[in-house]
Amino acid sequence: MSSLRELSRQAVRVRIAEAAEDLFLAKGFNETTVDEIAAAVGMSQRSFFRYFASKEDVVLEKFDRQGEELFARLNSRPLDEPEWDSLRSCFDVFIAHLTDDTGRDRALQEIIESCPSLLAAQLERVHRIQEQLAQRLAARAVARDPGAIPDTLVLSALVGAAFACIQAAVRQALCGEGTSAQMGAFLDHAMEALRPLAPVGVGAGLSTGVTAER
Repeated sequence: MSSLRELSRQAVRVRIAEAAEDLFLAKGFNETTVDEIAAAVGMSQRSFFRYFASKEDVVLEKFDRQGEELFARLNSRPLDEPEWDSLRSCFDVFIAHLTDDTGRDRALQEIIESCPSLLAAQLERVHRIQEQLAQRLAARAVARDPGAIPDTLVLSALVGAAFACIQAAVRQALCGEGTSAQMGAFLDHAMEALRPLAPVGVGAGLSTGVTAER
């Protein structure tokens, strides 16, 4: 019963998010009120806050779901694949959404890039995803070799560097002289330029508070 209730709650969240996105794209983020979002789905403002804490959370709901897709993609990658290549494959999740034929996700990302509060909220979520990715890469290192000691310091830095590449590619495509269609090529170029010269992920590394998930 609880799982069905959670599925129903998620369906309502998606419905609210989609209605809010329509309003944001039509009117602008700052010009759209919570009352208008609630009215668009036939609920009260009070009911809206049962599902989302703020307008910012509504915009980034889709980004959170993309993060779950990214983790699922990592789980599907071969264990012996270099971490850098696994991360590049994971980023196809973001590229696919941002280059969708409808242009909806690109338009929403442009709204995020133009709004300081939204950009700050997205960066907070990005940081959270990076921490989880570092943990999952450490767990994969242990799964490959149960006696291995994951170098959590290097793994955290590796994930940070990879995210710097995807962020640079997105900004180049959205705000620079490129196009959405070139986003994947921009990402490939950046990640190839920063590719580690030696295998990473296992060693006597220093403890950073990032531990492998068991």
